[in-house]
Amino acid sequence: MKTININFLITGTKITFPFSAICSITDKRFSGSVIIEYRPNKKVIEYVDAERTVKKIVKSRLTVEELVHKIFKKTKENISPKYLKVLVDAQKSEAHRPVQVWIEQEFK
Repeated sequence: MKTININFLITGTKITFPFSAICSITDKRFSGSVIIEYRPNKKVIEYVDAERTVKKIVKSRLTVEELVHKIFKKTKENISPKYLKVLVDAQKSEAHRPVQVWIEQEFK
């Protein structure tokens, strides 16, 4: 995930983009939105590349929980934010009802 260095205050950033994946358990398609929300430290993620990174991640079969974990880990490694929340809003699924799964954490 590409980053941009910043040397000024940004209180928060929230990025939302669509995704579509296939579940590793049911082999059924699910789709919705990925929301990455964070308080930057000294770097921000480049928006277009963040979406590209998610598209690469969803090429393999995975669960919503695995998707959230992989995006969270990748974002944390790249920007070392003060706070990070990654939410996957699976609005459409051929196998189950809509579900939201997220990880959020404050860093010192």
